[in-house]
Amino acid sequence: MERALSIGCTFSDRIEALLDGRVAIEGVAHDLRIVEPQRLFRQVLHDQAYDVAELSMGSHIAAIAAGRRDYRAVPAFLSRSFRHSNLYVRTDRGIASPADLAGKRIGLVDFQQTAALWLRGLLADDYGVARESITWITGGLHAPMLEDRMPLVLLPGLRVERSPETLDALLRAGTIDAVISPTAPRAFADPATPVDRLWPDPRAAELLFWESRRLFPIMHVLVVRRSLIAARAGLADAVFAAFDAARSIAAADLHSRDFPKVMVPWLPSFVHQAHAALGTDPWTYGVEGNRDVLETMLRYAVADGLAPPSLRVDDLFA
Repeated sequence: MERALSIGCTFSDRIEALLDGRVAIEGVAHDLRIVEPQRLFRQVLHDQAYDVAELSMGSHIAAIAAGRRDYRAVPAFLSRSFRHSNLYVRTDRGIASPADLAGKRIGLVDFQQTAALWLRGLLADDYGVARESITWITGGLHAPMLEDRMPLVLLPGLRVERSPETLDALLRAGTIDAVISPTAPRAFADPATPVDRLWPDPRAAELLFWESRRLFPIMHVLVVRRSLIAARAGLADAVFAAFDAARSIAAADLHSRDFPKVMVPWLPSFVHQAHAALGTDPWTYGVEGNRDVLETMLRYAVADGLAPPSLRVDDLFA
């Protein structure tokens, strides 16, 4: 009997049906473990610790571009998020608009972090802020960074420095002018520190981005060990089908419950508003239904120096 697939994911409603047994992967048993995102990504990139895993889309693009052949992706996009709310600035640096970021020092956890990839891209596309005009400082947000997820070969003109100090400490001290992070720096909640979001109303900025670009940014993708795809015919399809079924159950669950699934008052109203704004299936899986957003990510990755111009969307997937 073949061993169970080891699967590492962050927790979300998109995998809940795989956790509780409502959905199985056809033909194979699996052992699904819940892991904090940054730890999970390092386990995958450094140790190839799982047969199937959730991975930062930016890191997957960079890995394939660098010739890594440990994993191939299946187009199940387990995390998506607009990212305007994730750019925090010192309010004493004259940063009143995105254009004011040119010439500044901005902290981020990893250069290939997907949230940073999206924000660099939209700053360049929508506000004319060139990547080369900023000094990028990498480091841990609230704890020192022990190691980079992946070594990078940067394009000429891009300035990336690594800091032994935390980004939160640098922001408090004023050594950097801004931070890109999905998790808010603690300085943001400290009234003694002049830190605020760049966009005062990030939801309005994100809706405007959607209306003008029709892109719902992909953050994480599902990857499968390449050797297993080669050894087990149909495995990639079976994994995709199971995760897509779990996603469909999660989507239906939001509409059918007569008690709150999460601790959010008026959840059905929020779900209705989101679907009214984005359409009824903004979390769709598959390559073709997401080709525009994937091609935009690749364009940003090329501009960042994370991928060569020759890399194509279909090169990323099994």
